[in-house]
This record gives sequence, C-alpha cells and structure tokens, in this order.
Amino acid sequence: MQDASQNLLSAEGLESEALEDEEEGEDVPNLQDELQEFRQRWQQELQSSDASGSESHHQQAGHSIEEEAKELFLQGMQAEQNGALYEAIRYYRRAMQLVPDIESKIDFFQHRSPRERQDSESSTDGSGIEEVNEDLIQRFQSMKVQENSICEAAFEQRAVHISSMPVEVLMYIFRWVVSSELDLRSLEMLSQVCRGFYLCARDEGLWKTVCLRIWGSHCGSCKKFGGWRKMYLERPHLMFNGCYISRATYVRQGEQGMDNFYRPFHMVAYYRYIRFFPDGSMLMMCSPEEPTLVIPKLRSLSSRAQGLMKGYFKMSGTKVMCVLKRVNTSKQEPVLRYKRQKQAANQNEMVQTYSVEFELTDSGQQRYNRLNWVSYAIRTVYKATGDETVADFELKNSAYPPLVFSRVRSYTIISAAPLE
Repeated sequence: MQDASQNLLSAEGLESEALEDEEEGEDVPNLQDELQEFRQRWQQELQSSDASGSESHHQQAGHSIEEEAKELFLQGMQAEQNGALYEAIRYYRRAMQLVPDIESKIDFFQHRSPRERQDSESSTDGSGIEEVNEDLIQRFQSMKVQENSICEAAFEQRAVHISSMPVEVLMYIFRWVVSSELDLRSLEMLSQVCRGFYLCARDEGLWKTVCLRIWGSHCGSCKKFGGWRKMYLERPHLMFNGCYISRATYVRQGEQGMDNFYRPFHMVAYYRYIRFFPDGSMLMMCSPEEPTLVIPKLRSLSSRAQGLMKGYFKMSGTKVMCVLKRVNTSKQEPVLRYKRQKQAANQNEMVQTYSVEFELTDSGQQRYNRLNWVSYAIRTVYKATGDETVADFELKNSAYPPLVFSRVRSYTIISAAPLE
C-alpha cells in the first residue's frame, strides 16, 4: 500500500510539473509580443517627436528669415525717404533675395509714425456722413456749402485762417484764380485741397460765367448736359492756356559745288503757331524758329514780332472761322516829301486779308485739342486801283499738317483780372 501511494504521489507531481512547464511555455511568447509592441510604440513616439521638433525648427527659421526680410525692406524705405537711393536699392535687393514677395507681407500702416497716422486719420471726412454703398457722384452732388464751415484748421493758427472768410469772399478769390484768361486747370487743382474747396469749385454760377465767356449769350441751355460744368466738358470748345502747334518739312536743293556728281539737298523744317484768346481775338505765326523762341512772342496781343498775324475767330459747332491781317512791324512810316513819291507808294500799297477755317477734332485720349485745316485763302485789295484778287491754297497734309494743342505755363502764371 505504501508503495502504491508513493507511486501515485510521484505521478501527480510529474503531472503538476508538466502543467507548470506548459503554462510557462505559453507565457513566454505573450511577453515577447508585448515587448515588441512596446518597442514599436516607443519608436513611433520618438519619430513623431523628432518630426514635430524639426517642423517647429523650420517654422522658427522661416519666421526669423521673414522678419529679417521685413526689417531690411523697412530700412530701404527709410533710406529712400532720406534720399539715399543706392543704399535703399541695396536693402531692397537683400530683402527680396530672402523673401521674393516680402512687399505684399508688410503692413505699411502699422509701421507708420504716430504723426503720419494722425495726419491720415485727420484727413478723413468728419462731417458725420455715414459710409453706405451708394454712388459717389450722387453723394458729391448732394453736398452743399455750409455757412462758416467751408474748411477747418488742422493745427492751431496764430493768424486768421481762411476758414473765417465768408463764402462770397472765397468765391471772389476763385474767380481771380480762373481769371479773364479762363485758367480752368488751376481751378481743378484748387478743388483738390479739401471738400469745401471742391464744392466752391463746382459752383454753377461760376461755370455759367465760363460758358457765357466761351459761347456768348446765345450758348443755349444747360439742361441737355445736366449742368454748366458738364456743358463745358462735353461741348466742343477751344483752349486758351496754351498754343496750337504744327511742324512741316520740305526738301530744298542746295548750291552746286565743284563736284558735278554731288548735288546737295537740305531738309527744311518750319512751324505754325496759333493762340486763341477768350475775347475772340487770336494770333497766328509761321516761323522756322523752335517753339521755345516763338511761344514767348505770343503771350500778349500787343506783340509786334516779325511775321505775326492778328485777327478774330468765331466758332460754330466744331468749325472755327478765322480772319487775320499781318501786323505792321515798322516803327513809323517814311516821310515822303514829293508828290511823285507818294503816288508811286500808293500804287504799290495793298491790303491782304487771310481767311482760314479749321475743324476741331480729338487727338488720342484728349478731346478737342487738334485743329484740322479745312480752307485757307488770301484776299488782296490794291488801294490804287481797287482791284481784288483771291488765292486759295491747296491744303496738302505734308504742307499743312494738323495743329495740336500744347499747354504753356507762363500764359497763366499771372491773373490780370477776375472772371466776369
């Protein structure tokens, strides 16, 4: 019995050891799998941390490069304002080498000085008009000049400011700006000063006077155009603050030299100048001299330059009819003591009248600034016999090119009289 019990115990011990060995064999692969998973997760975390670190490093590097480019560009702006152009170009070049589109990434308003910000804020309209999405033309037309509020002083003034003037006095100053020479370009420049000046420059009474000076009392009504200023802008009219100039050329044969195989030719250039005045008078001159020499001679109607013609003009639609006579440049007539000399002088004396007709057309983007030739004739009357002859010229484009308007600053630098 004892032997049987011992054998039974030994068999149970062997079975328990075998079961433990089997359990240990099953736990070993599970631990290896868990260890492998842990290693994979650890490597993934390391890779993600390295990637985020490199991205943040690249972002910081890009941010620092952009900041450096901004600083270089702003230094270039400051150098340009100070007049150091070469230094400014060097800063701009370095900034664009770092960031090519750095100019679009700079907030210029943020980098302004406090004084510039204050000036830009004070230049905005403070009249309380709400900013709504409406047509600006209608808004400007609805504005009116208010008494004692034409403009306001931006800074403290020691003397009397122009805003203290009555509207009537200011409008009289505006008429002096336009002057009797109808300098409307200066009026438009004056209207850009402030809103009050803009409204004064759009005064219908002022523009009505301008239209009456140009087209006379029979100029018609402005209802068709919607206002006197629009009538001036849309209706054909001449300009008085400059000259109409054309240049023509022809070939002239030179003197024959000793060499018979060589025949010289010369290209001769000459100019025609026409200036109109608001009172209906005009000056015309043909000269080989350059415009810089001739234009000062056309400043006044009292000029007596050689070859100058003086006359009057009248407009009808786009047609301009002119009648001129040559100016007598002699200081005084010669004294003739004998009757025979007087008779000989009277036989040779004649009066020439030039009749010219132009058509006012457009030239490029500018309206009504070119004169095309329509007709040109000379009427000659001999005083001794009373005979009259008329000679019409053949208007070839090569000899009579169109005259184009050119503004002359010196003509309107001084106002002789106000607009009346």
